[in-house]
Amino acid sequence: MMSLVLLGLAAAPAAAPNTAAIDRNRAAYRACLATAAAAAKPPEVTADKFAQFAHAQCAAQEQALTQAMISFDMRNGASRKSAADGATMAVEDYVETARNSWAARNP
Repeated sequence: MMSLVLLGLAAAPAAAPNTAAIDRNRAAYRACLATAAAAAKPPEVTADKFAQFAHAQCAAQEQALTQAMISFDMRNGASRKSAADGATMAVEDYVETARNSWAARNP
């Protein structure tokens, strides 16, 4: 009986969701957005066009982050649609934050 309890306690940390993939992809995406913001030069890129520019410049990193977030949420019981919606909102928040920062530096 005691061995079953110990076995259950040993398995608990292994079953805990790992956020390392999300953290790694989030850092890469944020770095890409910073690079895209530095590369976005007016008048070619305006505040209205920044999101499109950032999505194009960081498509691979955006896809990796989105997939990591969807996988994490689905492992925690979320439906694919709910996980995808959450990931899309998070990505849009990152882009909007980068856009606002860029627009403040490029009036």
